Amino acid sequence: MQTSNLPLLQAGLKAGGAVVMWEQIMTDALPEIKRLVPEGSHVLEVGYGDGILSCYLAKELGWRIVGIDISPEAYRKAVENAARLNLEDRVKFLCCKPGETQKHQGEYDAVFIKTVLYYSQNLQEYGRWLDWIISVLKPKGILINFETGRGNWIVQLYRKLRGREYRNWCLYTKEIEALYDKRFEILYRRYYGGLSQFFAPVPWLYKIVARIESAISPRDAENCFAVAIIGQKKGGI
Repeated sequence: MQTSNLPLLQAGLKAGGAVVMWEQIMTDALPEIKRLVPEGSHVLEVGYGDGILSCYLAKELGWRIVGIDISPEAYRKAVENAARLNLEDRVKFLCCKPGETQKHQGEYDAVFIKTVLYYSQNLQEYGRWLDWIISVLKPKGILINFETGRGNWIVQLYRKLRGREYRNWCLYTKEIEALYDKRFEILYRRYYGGLSQFFAPVPWLYKIVARIESAISPRDAENCFAVAIIGQKKGGI
């Protein structure tokens, strides 16, 4: 799906790297996101970084966003970016002390996250994050999460050789997938990447490799580089 604010989306994804891949992941999910979380929805974003992605979501989707992050520097940049883009009335940023994020309370139509929960130290902590998300969602509220996967052995070796600290964190696997399935009705889940993300610096080549990869070696929870999840809070929770 085409997005009317593509430059802003690309700017919002730049800090995380592999912009071409993440752009595809997010734009693939946009039709379902727009259907489930309509314009005017009250949305909590966890881990807003420089705030540009938050601004994209507010501009593209018409959401009213509250963002929380633990970095004072991120807060400063995010506030500046919202002011620069004239979105101060639709995006509100908060800075929490480390360890106090889950004290935030509210009642939101949706929670949006990109590559945050893998900071969890273990499955129990990951589960507590999901439980907190459930606590701040309205009945039938929506979780939208884009997470980094454990990847195949080549990806794992690459991360080890490059000294990537996050390689031993709670990257998405079938054990983590089960945590989502227990708590949410999964409405959308797609897996991406194995080797294709290494070609992301050359957009046209990445798109070719990604298509070939998906045809001959389907991704799943055990070998994906990234996953997009949209889940609905189950009734009675």
